[in-house]
Amino acid sequence: MGVLFESSLARYIWTRTGLLTARGARLSPRRRRTNDRKRARVVEKMDRTTRALVYGDAPFAFAGARERVGRLNEAAMCAALQRVGDATRSASASASDGGRGRRATSGVGGTFAASAVNENASMKFAKDVFAGTCGGITVTLLGHPFDTVKVLLQTQSSKNPVYSGAVDAASKVIKAEGVGGLYRGVTSPLAGQMFFRATLFFAYARAKEFVGVSPEDPLSYAKAGALAWLAGTFFESPIDLYKSQWQCQLIKAKADPAYKSPYNSVLDVVKESWKHNGIRGPYQAFHATMARNLPAGAVYFGVFENAKNTFAKMNDDGKATNAQIIASGGIGGFFYWSLFYPIDVIKSALMTDAVNPAQRKFSGFFDAAGKLYTSGGVRAFYRGLVPCLLRASPANAGMLFTVDYIRRIID
Repeated sequence: MGVLFESSLARYIWTRTGLLTARGARLSPRRRRTNDRKRARVVEKMDRTTRALVYGDAPFAFAGARERVGRLNEAAMCAALQRVGDATRSASASASDGGRGRRATSGVGGTFAASAVNENASMKFAKDVFAGTCGGITVTLLGHPFDTVKVLLQTQSSKNPVYSGAVDAASKVIKAEGVGGLYRGVTSPLAGQMFFRATLFFAYARAKEFVGVSPEDPLSYAKAGALAWLAGTFFESPIDLYKSQWQCQLIKAKADPAYKSPYNSVLDVVKESWKHNGIRGPYQAFHATMARNLPAGAVYFGVFENAKNTFAKMNDDGKATNAQIIASGGIGGFFYWSLFYPIDVIKSALMTDAVNPAQRKFSGFFDAAGKLYTSGGVRAFYRGLVPCLLRASPANAGMLFTVDYIRRIID
């Protein structure tokens, strides 16, 4: 396909500029000036034509080119433009009286192709970041109240529980602090989720390109999802840590009315974490977060994309409807949490442990798992499952739909 494009564009330039004149022929000054003007006009036209090719914002200036290069990828297009630019420079030099009167046409094809691809890459980055940011806002606003209840149930004492269930926890928080109590600590996750989701969906877009996803290969989406969450975990773990530490203060205050929180804000948690652990502070329980995210991320995006593709095949236009995309997101979120919830419980226990290593109850992942089992058996690994699943479907459905919808609007 690149050859078709190159030959069409080169033939067009050579014909329009009169560069088919025998090489080395001596031209009159008048003829050289005429050729120079022709080359300037054609180079300008080639610039417009190439922009149309890259961005699709105008018809091509030569017949049949759009059909020939409709599926041409960026790499092939760059190589073709580079070679055309080289051919144009060489012909220009040969037709200009033994080297006199050469014009600075060097790098037209290659330079513009490189800049066009850079602009295109920047645009992709901006779109992924914007869509991911919108998704982060959506998932935080929809899911934070459920997440607050989940953390309260996960971290309360098994011997002396403060709440009997999800409804009891939510009602007591609302009674004591109003609806705003369910959004306690939302500042950190809101800002963090915007950044994290932007990173996650940018990573997922690049991972899909790297893996080469296809509806014919359902596992390809799972592979891309695992790679995306591998990158995203480095940003999610600190956000989750500070959010969990801040939320944990609520349950401690409820369990002991005389308890006085050592933190006045999330910023105090950050300072204390860095004070005791340095650069490792934000990554407390990082290994547990990674143990959950890699398999869960593969399932999350794998289920979502394959469900969406299945719905799309059922429709005449081959596209999933908004309702079907929302349903696909809800299904993906449900599987993400239901299959890997016990790991999340262990992660929460490690994240809500003291930031000061000398005061921690758990020495690591397996120590936390053993002590949780001792305190409550298998049920200890499923505390807070109900609010988590109630949150999983609507929050993830809203987020994935938002990202998908925003991308369709801006693409």
